[in-house]
Amino acid sequence: MVPCQTHVLLKWQEHFNSSWASEEGLKTAKRHGAAALYDKLLHNKELVTLAQPVHELVGPRLPDFECDASAAAEKEEYLSSLLRSQRWLAHRMLTQTSYTLALHRRLVVLQRIYYAFHSKYHDKFRVQLSSKCTESGTEGGPLELPTEPCHSGAAGKVKSGTDVLIEMGVRTGLSLLFSLLQQNWRYAASMHPESVLCNDVLATASSVLASLPPLSLANENKIPSVGLDCLAQVANFLKKTAVSSGLGGADPTGRRLALELLLGLAMQRGSLKFLLEWVEVALAASMSSTTSVGFRGDAVNTQVLTKDADGLCQLSQAALVVFEEICNLASYCLSSCSTNAAAVGSETDAVMVYVWGSNSSQQLAEGTLEKILLPKVTQGFSDAQMVC
Repeated sequence: MVPCQTHVLLKWQEHFNSSWASEEGLKTAKRHGAAALYDKLLHNKELVTLAQPVHELVGPRLPDFECDASAAAEKEEYLSSLLRSQRWLAHRMLTQTSYTLALHRRLVVLQRIYYAFHSKYHDKFRVQLSSKCTESGTEGGPLELPTEPCHSGAAGKVKSGTDVLIEMGVRTGLSLLFSLLQQNWRYAASMHPESVLCNDVLATASSVLASLPPLSLANENKIPSVGLDCLAQVANFLKKTAVSSGLGGADPTGRRLALELLLGLAMQRGSLKFLLEWVEVALAASMSSTTSVGFRGDAVNTQVLTKDADGLCQLSQAALVVFEEICNLASYCLSSCSTNAAAVGSETDAVMVYVWGSNSSQQLAEGTLEKILLPKVTQGFSDAQMVC
């Protein structure tokens, strides 16, 4: 709701922004054009008229009949009340003239058009830095791991003191946590192998991540810049942990948990880039490891992966299966877009399509919603392989 100085209540509806953004402001130059657009606001229930107060027009109460003359203060108060009522009456009459009504309609319509432009084109995307961020090389890894882009959601605005304190606390807390985990791995490898506490931390993080709804981290516009930086730092630490080996690195269980957590983050973020980064890290970890590292492939493809008695599979095999699955999905999408042939796969496979983003032209088949901020399951697509 937007307050207004006149006796109307402005209630802009977000799904009408596209319609108002296409309107021409020159229509308000003429009275009939402004009146037509004003009627459109009333029809869409974006404008609610309020009853004007009447207590200002109520005249002053006459004093009771008295034989004696009234005091000077009472006369002054009575005259002031009369003048105040006359001023309100003049103001009411001026607001009902044709010129004032036409001007009010023009201003309200222009305000609605400007709000639609601001919401549709200026307040939708966050400002990104033009410079690229680089990371240092990975210790102990034979391959150069992919670097994370620099996310800066607040690059276009000055950070407040509270934001700076929160960011400082989060960054220092993550640095302390990573240092403690690495120190515990080194201590367990050199003196007490049974005192490994880091694996419990990673296992707990994996279980929490698995309990989240699918694609919970897919919409980066809803994640603050501090959250994106935290995801980048966590991913960088997990990559280094996965390829670390030797006395100062993690044990095989820790490397496996790091890879599982990294794959879970990639799946929650719902981007091809993060899945390909995981494949590269997994191949690098399998090459740097002197022994075969097991990996839980339950969430990847249980029909192809060969597992041992503990339910683990070879890391290199898991990476190849993930990459093969990505290629299959890409080929399905390409074939369905280029030709209208039937999609490959079993007809009984249960598919779910998640949609989010702009829906200005109803391309997401989600009714009249103009934009969907969080990923949601849609029933408008019967076959996920036909979605491009």
